[in-house]
Amino acid sequence: MSEFSQTKGLVIDIRNYPAEFVVFTLSQYLVLRPTPFVKFSIPVPSQPGLFTWTNALHVRPGKGQAYPGKVVILVNEETQSQAEYTTMALRTAPRATVLGSTTAGADGNVSRFALPGNLSTMISGIGIYYPDGRETQRVGIVPDVEMHPTVQGLQAGRDELLEKALELIDQG
Repeated sequence: MSEFSQTKGLVIDIRNYPAEFVVFTLSQYLVLRPTPFVKFSIPVPSQPGLFTWTNALHVRPGKGQAYPGKVVILVNEETQSQAEYTTMALRTAPRATVLGSTTAGADGNVSRFALPGNLSTMISGIGIYYPDGRETQRVGIVPDVEMHPTVQGLQAGRDELLEKALELIDQG
């Protein structure tokens, strides 16, 4: 991050499923103070059907200065699960903008269980919410700036979202 400290902005492309869990390691360079980014609803095993809220989780600043530039986070419908959670954390950066299309809405832990006929499936057993209670599951992460690739851009081999991200950074 010291190499990026003098840049105007960062583009973080999460139009994928992250290979690494960077929620806390990357966000520590982007926030000025502890900032809540997610809370969960969890089942109460002793009372089936009852769910309760957890306290919000926070991203926390590291020891150095927070990155002062703009942060643009690229998302789309392929952004799901851990990538959505990562987007929620990185969005707490003071100058962050989420750009792209609404994500899959498929975040949360997963538990596998067997079904008759030698089938299995997975289900999330917790609810994922912004600290203010807004849902993300089945809704997705809604971008600050909605944008979709165009047929012309795809045919020309252009990444129009990346181009827009650089434009947003140049605008300050």
